[in-house]
Amino acid sequence: MSHFTKITTEIKDLEALTCAAEKMGFHVQTNGMCRYYYGAERKEFVIKLPGQYDVALKKAEDHYNLEADFFQNHVSRYIGQDGNLLMQKYAVEKARIEAFKNGLGVTEKNERGITTLTLTDPDTGGEIRIDCYRGGKTEVKTSGFQGQECMKFKNIEESLGEIEKVSHTDEFYLPEPETAVEVVRMDY
Repeated sequence: MSHFTKITTEIKDLEALTCAAEKMGFHVQTNGMCRYYYGAERKEFVIKLPGQYDVALKKAEDHYNLEADFFQNHVSRYIGQDGNLLMQKYAVEKARIEAFKNGLGVTEKNERGITTLTLTDPDTGGEIRIDCYRGGKTEVKTSGFQGQECMKFKNIEESLGEIEKVSHTDEFYLPEPETAVEVVRMDY
């Protein structure tokens, strides 16, 4: 392992959010009415849920926050407590989108409520393991890269949200592989 990163997932990509919501069986509506306990309000983006209430996206600086009426768990039964299941599904879809943009292979495994994506770099054979937890916590671990080769995929980590901590291992400080140079001998 060359480094590992802890990330607090933030919703920054509406395509990834829409994909996550649709896989959960919900539709994201633009300029829709969001139903709350006290009535309905028009919002820029609304996740339409079965039952009495919906979820709106509220724009914060460079990301969106979930805005919902979590009264009596009507919303929680669909997207998890405080939206924790939706945040996990979003992180998975965002990582998948970024992996494909970077030409990486993707495999997915689900165990005990944790979704793990393994992204494989076809050029180096290096792997990026992304563990997505409920509640929006994400951990990234890289292995099989020599030196700082793994940093060429830092954009994937940054796209997932706020980076809390990056820890480098000994492998990170190894010299990067030398590129082969063709030597041409000329006899005069």
